[in-house]
Amino acid sequence: MSNITLYVPEDLKKQMDSHDEVRWSEVARKAIIEKIIQMRKLELLRKYVEKEPFTDEDYAWMDENDWHPVDEKEMKLSYIQDLKKRDKEKPIHVKNIKELWE
Repeated sequence: MSNITLYVPEDLKKQMDSHDEVRWSEVARKAIIEKIIQMRKLELLRKYVEKEPFTDEDYAWMDENDWHPVDEKEMKLSYIQDLKKRDKEKPIHVKNIKELWE
């Protein structure tokens, strides 16, 4: 594992020192990972919008992170209205799961 040096203002360091139960390196590591993931998503979203082809590595990353650029698109208003309409309709009552496929 590699090391990095992180500079923080003195008052922040004092506050951090008052919470010695926190592993600050782990907090920083998680924040860096989160930012890297966010940047990767933005790059893939840019590719998607500009209709650039995805590489096998892109697809592998999306599968590994259970994410795809289309996840960021808003649902169409007509689809939302259809879902609301279905929600108001009479519910289906079944006695057992097999009835759903009959």
